Formats: sequence, structure tokens, C-alpha cells
Amino acid sequence: MIRATIVLLAAHLIVPRLRRASAAERHVLWAASVATAAVVPVLALLVPTWRPAWAIRLMEALPASFATLSSWAVPRSPDVVLRPTGIESNAWAPTEWFGMLWILGSIVALLRLAIEVVRLVRLLSTARPISEPRPLRLSNDVARALGLARVPTLLQSPQAVTPMTWGRRHPRVLLPDSACEWPDEQLRAVLAHELAHIRRADWLVHMLAQLACAIYWFHPLFWTAERALGRESEHAADDDVLGLGLEGSAYAAHLVNVVRATKTRLPPRKTVVAMARTPDLERRVAALLDASANRRALSGRLVAVTGAIALGVAFPLAAMTIERPAALYIDVVVQMLNLPAATPATGVQGPDPARPFVRSVETADAMVPREANVVPAIAEYTTPALYSDHARRLGIEGIVTIAVRVDERGALTSARVTNGLGFGLDQNALVAVRQWRFHPGMRQGRRVAMDAEVDIEFNLKTEAINELIANDMVTLVGPGVTPPRVARTTDMPLQVTGVRGAVVLDVVLLEDGAPKILRILQSLSPEADEIAVRHFEQWRFSPATRNGVPVKVRMKAEVRFYG
Repeated sequence: MIRATIVLLAAHLIVPRLRRASAAERHVLWAASVATAAVVPVLALLVPTWRPAWAIRLMEALPASFATLSSWAVPRSPDVVLRPTGIESNAWAPTEWFGMLWILGSIVALLRLAIEVVRLVRLLSTARPISEPRPLRLSNDVARALGLARVPTLLQSPQAVTPMTWGRRHPRVLLPDSACEWPDEQLRAVLAHELAHIRRADWLVHMLAQLACAIYWFHPLFWTAERALGRESEHAADDDVLGLGLEGSAYAAHLVNVVRATKTRLPPRKTVVAMARTPDLERRVAALLDASANRRALSGRLVAVTGAIALGVAFPLAAMTIERPAALYIDVVVQMLNLPAATPATGVQGPDPARPFVRSVETADAMVPREANVVPAIAEYTTPALYSDHARRLGIEGIVTIAVRVDERGALTSARVTNGLGFGLDQNALVAVRQWRFHPGMRQGRRVAMDAEVDIEFNLKTEAINELIANDMVTLVGPGVTPPRVARTTDMPLQVTGVRGAVVLDVVLLEDGAPKILRILQSLSPEADEIAVRHFEQWRFSPATRNGVPVKVRMKAEVRFYG
């Protein structure tokens, strides 16, 4: 939410000071700011991380108290930062309370919006189309003057207390029953105002802003931006009315008359754009009487430029991270994962149809008759091949073929991908196969080293089961659990020509402090993935403990490459 706050703070500081800009121009800037602030938190989950050098220098220059999360001290290796994100406790963690409160608040806000939709439907049930020729003629004249391709439907209702409009594809304008008795000039002014909202698509912008406020209900800057958006919308529609030739003083008088006629509570403000809103009346009248005000209409070019600028701000801001690094270049960052526990997967014999499984194992020794050979078999299927985040998002499915060599003791001596899928799945298949135990191949009754091929199927239908298997009864760091500390690192270089970025590993830290790599969450390249796995496999930790007893913990390791 820091990124969204930055966008909205900038809008609150800049847009109100653009007094020489027209209301229509300020309105589109507010709309772009709200949209950018709403989508940046979502984009931050999708785009790759970007850590600019100036942000690193900035965080290094700040006092230590500005760090978002305090790190556990690691005397031997300043390149490792451990941060807990999972709490094993009967009480919920603050982040869990906040997440649930956010969801509940959003549900309440959306329910309130739904209630106002119901109120609008009830109001619409009392409406009837206007059939008198005078309002229809004036509406057609105003629509032509504003360049509207379609004349909106005119309705009237005894329950309507002020003119209002809603709808995008089939816009409607609802007038009080008394509207047909208004003088031509007042009725024309009211219709011009409502049709100006339709031409500008103000109702659609209004509803999207309401949805953003419902989702980010706890953020006050969204609500103040939404109110500013509504004010500029009304000013812009008033400017369009004056652009049709009406005098400012006469239109202001008509506006005051409409407000005076509104003696009852106004209809829902969240689902319609209503003309007569008392709180901003004084400001609107003052703007109408200001002869020096800029009343320039919005151009398509300005909308396109504003949209391009918003995109240009949203993507870098979503990707940028400015957290304090533990050193100038962080090679490895280890974080706790908040993942549920599951049934242990050790000791599962052979392939299981509920997991990515071995489809075939074939001998590569063509010199010996097949009937004289027994190919290697899986003795212990300890870790399933898991999906990378990228492959899961893209919905990749298929088979990865790995050529393996199993020695006479059943140990895997080599493994390489011969037919892959990419997107991190090839390396994840290698990670899994390297942890399996095999029965050795047999030739004429004797154990021998033998080459074979293993087909591993990746299937999204079985992914959830594999996730549970991979947890393997992992303990989360929390009350009563002493976190792990780095005991030994490695000098193995992290250098791949032309490769910059991070390989993110999913790791279980075993009771003896050795890391067991389950999969690659974020892949860079096959070479970088392999180096990252080999690099981190050589790390050792003092194990996490609970009540003095070593326990497993689930971790995420980010191995960074700098080209």
C-alpha cells in the first residue's frame, strides 16, 4: 500500500494546485491517479522485482529504524537476512488479522454498494418514459449540440427528487415529475448538464472509483480522491453547459432552483450521478460566475497522454522495491514461508497417479538383450516435481524427460534433461529426481550401473496434492520456535554471463540444518537455475528448535545474479 499512498499523495499535492487547468483536465488527472493507485498493488504481485541503485543508496542512508523488518543477526554472513512471515500459534498473527479485516471491510463496503443498487432498482420501478414532446425535443437538440450519437432514455418518477443519470451502453436520465412544468431554459440547462455527464462517461468513472474505495476502504486518501473526482466531474459538466451558450448567472440561478426544490433526502449517491448536491453548491456557483475560469473541454489526445503517463508510472512503481539491503549486493535472501502442514511423503514407493509421476524407465544399453536386463526402479519417491510460479500462471502441462545414470548401489550419479518444457519445470524435475532413491539395474542377475530415461508428467489437476506432500510436516517459525541461523556459506561464484536477476528457491531446512530444495519458484535460465541450486545446497544452518528439539522449517531463498 506504500506505492498506492505515494500516487495518491502526489495527486493530492499536485492536482488541486493546477488552477489554470480546466475542471475536465483536473478530473482526468484524478481519475488516472485513483486508477493507478488501485492497480499498483496488484501489479506488484505480477511484475518482476526492480531494485534501482538510487533506492538502495537511499535506504542505506536512512537510519536503521526505517527498516521495514528487523533482521536476525547473522555474524558469519551479512549476505543472509532471515525474516519470519509464518506464525505457529493459537492466536492469529497481526498480518492475518489485518488480512481478514481487510476482506471483511471490503465485503461490507460492497454490500452497501449492492444495497444502493437495490434502492436504485426500486426507484426505477416507479419511473415511466417521458412522452411529452417538449422535453424530448429539447433532449434531441442538446444531444446534437454535444455530439452524442445516441439520445438517452428520458424517465420521470414521483420518487425522483433531483435530476440524475446512470448507465453507459444504455444511459438513462431520470427527472422529477415537476420537470415537465419547468421553463424551457431551465429544462434545457438541466438536460445539458445530465447529457454532458453521459458524453464524458462520468458514470462509468464514478462507479469504478466506488469499487476502488470499497476494496481499499481503510485508506482515507482513496475516499478524499473520490470526492475530489466527483467535484471536478460536476464542474466539468457545468462548463459543458456554458459551452452551449448559456450564461453563467442564468445557469447558476437554475441550479439553485433545482436544489431548492429538493426538500427530501437525496437518492443513493454511489450508483448515480446526481445534479443537485448541496455540499458543493456554493463552490459550483462561484465557479460559474468566474469569468476568467478555464472551461476547456477534454481532448482525446490529453486522455491518451494521461493514460500513457499512468502506465509509465504504474509498472516501474509496482516493480520497484526499496527495502533496506543487508549489504550493497545481497546474494541470497532467506525468508520464512507461511505454508500449511501436511502428511509426510517419505517412504512412498513407486509412482502415485495423484502426483507428477514416472511414466516410463527404459534401458539405454542396446547391446544386451532386453530379457536379460532389469531396468532401475524407484525405491523411494520422496519429493514430487512441483510447479514454478511462472509455469502455473501460464497453465503449462506436459512431460519432462530426464536421462539418468544409476550406479550398482542405486545411487543417482548423473541426471540431465533431454526433453523439457521450460519455465522452470525442467529444473524442478531435476531437483525432484535427484532426491529419489532407486533400485539398481540388473544384468544377468548382477547389479550394474545403467542408463535410463524418466518421464515426469506435470499436471495442474494434481498440483494441490503435490503442494501438500511437499510440506512434509514443516514447523513454522513463531512463539516457542527458535529461528535458524547460518552456520556455513560457500564461496561458489554466482556469475552467469548476461544474466541478472534472482532465482527463488522453495526450501525445507531439515533437522540437521541441511537445506532440502523442493523446487524453483522463479527461474532465470537453466544455467542460472542449476548454479543457484548447487550454491544453496552447500549452505548449512543451525537448525530451528522448539523446546530444545530440532524441527524442520519451510523457507524461501532468493539467489541473486548480477551478470
